Amino acid sequence: MTGAWVSRAVATAVELGVLDRLGEGPADTGSLAEGLGLHPDRLDRLLRLLAAVGVVRERDGRHEPTRVGSHLRRGHPSGMAELALLYDSDMFGDSWEHLADAVRTGRTAFGEAHGTDVFSYLERHPRDAELYTAGMAAGGRFSTRIPDVYDFGGVRTVVDLGGGDGELLAAVLAAAPGAHGVLVERPAALAAARERLGAFADAGRCDLVEADFREGVPEGADVYLLSRVLHNWSDEDARGLLRHCRRSMAPGGRVLVAERILPDEGRPWLSLVLDVHMMVMTPGAERTERGYEELLRSAGLTTREILDLPLEMRLLVAGPVPQP
Repeated sequence: MTGAWVSRAVATAVELGVLDRLGEGPADTGSLAEGLGLHPDRLDRLLRLLAAVGVVRERDGRHEPTRVGSHLRRGHPSGMAELALLYDSDMFGDSWEHLADAVRTGRTAFGEAHGTDVFSYLERHPRDAELYTAGMAAGGRFSTRIPDVYDFGGVRTVVDLGGGDGELLAAVLAAAPGAHGVLVERPAALAAARERLGAFADAGRCDLVEADFREGVPEGADVYLLSRVLHNWSDEDARGLLRHCRRSMAPGGRVLVAERILPDEGRPWLSLVLDVHMMVMTPGAERTERGYEELLRSAGLTTREILDLPLEMRLLVAGPVPQP
């Protein structure tokens, strides 16, 4: 019941720069408070809680980050500081306050809180869009493992739909030197992707396209990547996107769906927490294996295999339904 309080305490430590400072070396409460302009007693009480949940530890009167805490420094490659700030943002917090409305009415809690859908909101709030892009990139670090479980050898064109800052596409292009990539995203995300994919773009191996993939997708690709995309959308919109991919793909093409695909039996807790988060934020869901197969079949596709990734993520490999 107190999970939200702990999350707020962690985000506060990130916001105040406590973990950034401790990342430079151990410090006692007094010098830490003086250097950051904080109240010593209140800071000490915050640090006690952070120690209890494994974010910092105290040795000989001085505090230092644990392995967990070290990941919460700004600029750490994991991006966990940005994710902590995103999860603690008003954009998310105000939406969760309307969870009861979502359960009662079937509408999204985000819409109840903000009067619009997530992506329209982000277009009008550039600072939140920047935070969202950074947080989503942090939550998508698993994607660099996709080339470890799926062989992109022989693939000529890869289209990453909604690929955020381009980290997944960069990993694919690095693993498949003969492939050309196309990233399709909204403007706010493309700004970050230009930096991440700049070397590939300069080498003529990557195009960045501003477009709404619900209206159509680039044609002729061997692989269409959908990493944490379909869970944002209703069955109707997800079905439409999959149909675009099926109509546009090259012969023998594949659609790779990276999601927290729920097993038909079992209760993976992290995936179920995020399923309710999707109910709060979007009209989508974390779907079961059976649910994805039904969507795929309605679009002329079928599951070929499902491969495991870290953090309860899974990679569903789909291809055209075989013709009789």
